[in-house]
Amino acid sequence: MANVHDVISVAPVAEPDWAEAVRLLEQAVKAGNQDPNGLYMLAMAYKHQGRPADARATLARIADPDANVYLQRGVLAFNEREWADAGDNFAKAWEKDASSFPAAYNLMLTRLCTGQLDQALETLDKLVPLAPSPAENRFLTVLRGLLGRPGAEASAEQIHYLSTITTDEEQRLLDMIVGLNQFEVVYRLLAKLVSARPNSEPAFRAYIGAALVQAKNLVDRCQWSDAELLLSPLRRRLESSQVRLDAFYLISILNMLGTAACMSQDFERGLVHFRAAAEAFQRDFNTAGPANKADRYVNAQGVYIGAWLEQNLALANEALGRLEIAEAHWNRYFDYLEHYFPRSLPPDYLQNLAFANASRLADLFSRKEKWLAAARFLERAHRIRPTDYETLERLFHMYTQMKRTDDARKVLRRLREVRPNDPQAELFELEVREARKLDEVDALLTDLKRIAQRFPNDTRVEERGAAIVHNLVPILDRIADQYASQVNKVVDQMRRLPSYQINWPTVREIMHDMEDKYLFLRRVAQKCLAHVTSDDTRRELHRLISHCDRKIDQCHSLAE
Repeated sequence: MANVHDVISVAPVAEPDWAEAVRLLEQAVKAGNQDPNGLYMLAMAYKHQGRPADARATLARIADPDANVYLQRGVLAFNEREWADAGDNFAKAWEKDASSFPAAYNLMLTRLCTGQLDQALETLDKLVPLAPSPAENRFLTVLRGLLGRPGAEASAEQIHYLSTITTDEEQRLLDMIVGLNQFEVVYRLLAKLVSARPNSEPAFRAYIGAALVQAKNLVDRCQWSDAELLLSPLRRRLESSQVRLDAFYLISILNMLGTAACMSQDFERGLVHFRAAAEAFQRDFNTAGPANKADRYVNAQGVYIGAWLEQNLALANEALGRLEIAEAHWNRYFDYLEHYFPRSLPPDYLQNLAFANASRLADLFSRKEKWLAAARFLERAHRIRPTDYETLERLFHMYTQMKRTDDARKVLRRLREVRPNDPQAELFELEVREARKLDEVDALLTDLKRIAQRFPNDTRVEERGAAIVHNLVPILDRIADQYASQVNKVVDQMRRLPSYQINWPTVREIMHDMEDKYLFLRRVAQKCLAHVTSDDTRRELHRLISHCDRKIDQCHSLAE
């Protein structure tokens, strides 16, 4: 914020003890002393103690305020950004004392902060003759030249002053302009200053910086089109200027342009800006000295700027459905983050950021049925948090689905290490067991029953057990079909042969064996019923048991 002129008409002391002054002056006021000078000094003591509310309340008690009282009221209101109150008080101070340079200057400054350019210029015209020194007169003349009305040409004196101001004068001018409250005013003044001094790096840097701050505010308020309208000409001016600023200015402009375009759903244009930002960053990286690269390209939280650019490129490609390109950018993004894990502030910030993104991408690629990519992101999430049980569980199911049994077993061992007594791990082991034959299915069901008895009333065991049995039903159906095919083959051969040509002992032996197999299949199907929760699966098992009963009767009759 711009600085006002502050004049306190109190006799200076070598080492003021404001606390003691407040104590004594408060006692005087409580004793009934309402002298304006005493109240004024108490208000100033409050002000120096950082108690602006008390200072303003004390100044308000002065019955017949003079110019200094109004001036201090204005200063306190200005510091609280209460522009209307500040302007009223400065105007009254100037009315009380027409020769008061601080009152007039502060009034002009307040009007600039509220965007009242015409009124500020009128005040400035009356302020120049009040300047207390030639240097101040020169400064105000330069400011008047910058503040001139649109279309009005600057005087020869103003042009001369603008082109000949010293470094200190320019810096004071920049400090005052940048501290104003109105962006439109700041941007207009800086634009005129840059036009008058095209080779000034401080002026051009302040001009670009002010625009970037405003663009960031627009982006934060989701005003994407306004941000693009501000930044697009700014980019062209930065690239064509003779003044060479830090490459980060251009990178920031391109990055915000890409963000604004993407948030407006124009992802192709966003990609163009993001690629240009990445190229500008790479050029700067290649030309920067090796000594300061680590500090230059890593922010206070430990995030490498290259990681941000890769993330934006990845997100834009992801939005366009170019998942393979997005995956390449995401992998570079994670590589950068992991490299700077030791510099993370707070210590777990980068780890949490990488883990959350890796988990999200695993979900995304799973929904797109890109299992290899999903598995790679889950593996990365696991490396970041080796003991995260949920990630291990998801990775186990991913490997199981991809038929990577050996990898699934490795994850299962890790799950048992993380939670030694968790029934989930034992149930997961059942999922990776091969169950192609009926005796293998029976052994799996026996182990499932053992786990259910070990952890009674555990809903996780019940749900997982039901899921395992649901996956076993197709295996039982397949075995039943194989058995039916064997029985039907024998029956068809019997039908094609005369009775005397049938080898009845062999038929009886085969049918007796098939009867035993169907009895075994029926027992296994009944075991499954104990773990079933779905009505559809239950009906399927009952249908299978009925089928077994019919086949048992058929085999029994042929075996007699």
